[in-house]
Amino acid sequence: MDSRRIDTGVGLGLAVLSSVIYFFAGQYTAFGVNTYGPNFFPQLLAVLLFICSGCLVFNALRGNSKAELEGFHKGGLIKVGVTLAIAVLYLFAMQLLGFVISSMMFLYLIMFALGKKQHWRIALISISVTAVVWFIFAYLLMIPMPEGIFSRSY
Repeated sequence: MDSRRIDTGVGLGLAVLSSVIYFFAGQYTAFGVNTYGPNFFPQLLAVLLFICSGCLVFNALRGNSKAELEGFHKGGLIKVGVTLAIAVLYLFAMQLLGFVISSMMFLYLIMFALGKKQHWRIALISISVTAVVWFIFAYLLMIPMPEGIFSRSY
């Protein structure tokens, strides 16, 4: 199959998806703790997705795509399915367990599912990345993070 057509189609599809995300995120008009509201980050990601999809279409039209795609690899397809399943479970775990615990578990499971076998290393990375992201959002941006069943009741 011609990867040029695929890249063009995927790029256009992602451009439409980013436009829809931008539109729906714009409906969140309440202000947060800072001057920007809850629509800021999703709209920023939507703009970045739109730019990347435009680059994909541009490169495909210039002829910078692979001449022919390789076949599907069963192992790769299984990894994609497992990754998607873990991501869906993460959404539910975030509501139940909160951001910190569910994010550490998510990162650990994703790295393990994608083939990393050094448990101490992926545990350290999971804890470190979660701590940095939590610090940025909770303290620097002052955005409340989901606490799940461990929420403070004052």
